[in-house]
Formats: sequence, structure tokens, C-alpha cells
Amino acid sequence: MKPELQKLINAATELFAQTTGIGVVYKRTERKENQYPNGCIRINHEGTRFELIVQAKRTLTRATVLLERTQPTIPGKNRILITTYVTPPLADLMKKAGIFFMDTAGNAYIDKPPLFVFVKGNRPPDKMKRPPTTGRVFKPAGLKVLFTLLNAPGTANLPYRQIAEMTDVALGTVEWIFRDLKEMGFLIEMDKRERRLTKLDTLQKRWVEAYPDQLRPKLVIDRFNADNPEWWKTTNPLDYDMHWGGEVAAAKLTQQLRPEKVIIYGKELPGKLIIKNKLRKTDEGKIEILKPFWKFEDPLADKGIVPPLLIYADLMATGDERNIETAGILYDTYLA
Repeated sequence: MKPELQKLINAATELFAQTTGIGVVYKRTERKENQYPNGCIRINHEGTRFELIVQAKRTLTRATVLLERTQPTIPGKNRILITTYVTPPLADLMKKAGIFFMDTAGNAYIDKPPLFVFVKGNRPPDKMKRPPTTGRVFKPAGLKVLFTLLNAPGTANLPYRQIAEMTDVALGTVEWIFRDLKEMGFLIEMDKRERRLTKLDTLQKRWVEAYPDQLRPKLVIDRFNADNPEWWKTTNPLDYDMHWGGEVAAAKLTQQLRPEKVIIYGKELPGKLIIKNKLRKTDEGKIEILKPFWKFEDPLADKGIVPPLLIYADLMATGDERNIETAGILYDTYLA
């Protein structure tokens, strides 16, 4: 386990014990990594003792919480997520999702009768207010490269220059991204001509977590509204060199969703589409047009639909219950 995660766990458990008066002891374990990734904590309260498996993460986002709810890293209820800081909205979301947590500001949620703890609103210490920097892999350029690697098998073996052209990322940046992937244990380099991604499920999850905050805001071209909320049913996006994403794409693939918001990926504003469907530009519009950031051929492209991983990420980012349920169906069908 990385030293910074060890410090994080120590700081959170010590502060929890100080602020609640509840005995808590952290234990490292040599058991399998997927069962006990960061050890466990033992809590003593009113004569009862129980253990919670620890999962430590430096930063936490809404997407992380929703992913842990639908695809828990550690299955079962005896787990706790320890992180740097949980905002009040995230604390409420985690409580609703039944995910126990502690942070280094003294916030916590544990519900193991007879013990119930729910603390939110404590601010992080000044030295921790600035979140730790994210590696290149999960910054915008890295997310573009990683998306292509995850969706186009064999791409990892291509020359860096060719990967740079496929992703519109600088050659030097691609080299750094591959170096970071290797150092993080996500890439095995057999020789100069053979590279292989590992821990694909984890990589997918990390991509979905980072995409809404790091890359997606940079892709938005504009937003619109339409008088006819079902205008998309009679529209073929391929006529405008575009592809459906989000709820519309999910509805077409699963038949389990009635879209309320529309996401279209295209290189530019399609004037003919806007005029034909009487779309009105507005900052709060339910129709978003975003720039595509990939060039590989995807099996769903001929249907006017973006790759499933992107649909899944857009659905999870909404936090909407119906979207999360449909995202689960999509994951089982196309991504698992």
C-alpha cells in the first residue's frame, strides 16, 4: 500500500476516535488484495466488536460514489471508504447509498446497530483543502488516450506516434501517459512491440470517475431546448455526421429508458438539424452537443451511437435513479 494512503487511514481513524470517543483500531492484513485492499478497522462499542474492510481513496467524487453503489470494489456491507474529505452533499449521497465512510476532517457515517454515527459539515484542515494532483492518465489528454486503448483492442501495441494521431494528443504526452500506466500497474510491457493493459475493470471505473470533471466540460459546444421533446425519435444523427450519447443512446440499446435529456456528439453545430427541429439555444437546455474525442471504428457507429463506455459514463454522471438502473443493464450487456 502506498505511504500516502497509510497516512490517510491513520489520520482519519485517529480523528474519528478523538471526536466520537469510540475505540477504533486499524489492522493491516496480508490477505488477498481484492478482499482486503487496504486492510481493515476494528471498532469497539458498548461491548460489541466488529470489523470493516477498508478501501482508501485520496479523492472522492459523485461518480465514485455512484460507481461504488452499482459496482462495489468490495462486495458486501462490511466495508468502509476512507478518504481525505467528504462534502455535505456527498455525505448525504453516501448515507442514502449505505456506504460507510470516514475522512480526515472528522466526517463519518457508520450504521451497525447498536452503533450509529453520521457526522457531516466539518471542514478539512487547510493543508488538505487542495486535493492531490491527479496523474496524467486521468487528466483530459490521458482520458482521451485511455478511452481509445479501452475501446480499440490492440491499440496499445501501435507506435506512440500513431496513437497520438488517433487521439489528437501530443507525442510526448502519449509517452508520459504510457509511462504512468506502467508505473501504476495498468500496463505490462512484454517487449518493445508488445504491450498489454491489465486490471481492465479498474481502469474502466477510474475512467468513468474522472471523465465528468476532467474531460467532459471541455467537450460541450452548446445547449438547446426543443418544443417537441420527442424530436429525436424521427432524427437520424448520421445525416448530420453525429452520434447519440447518454439517455437516447441507452434507450435505443436497452429499450428501458424514456429520455428526458439528449446528448449528441458531433464536430460542429449542425445548422440543418437546429432549423429542422426548431432547437432554441439556452444555457440550461436539455439538449447538449459535445465534441467527439476518438477516431477508432466502433461497432455501434453505424447505428449512430457512441461507444458503450461513454454512454455509461454520461448516465452515471447524472446521478438519476432511472439512469443508474439503465447504466447497470448497459454495463452487464456491453462492458462487464
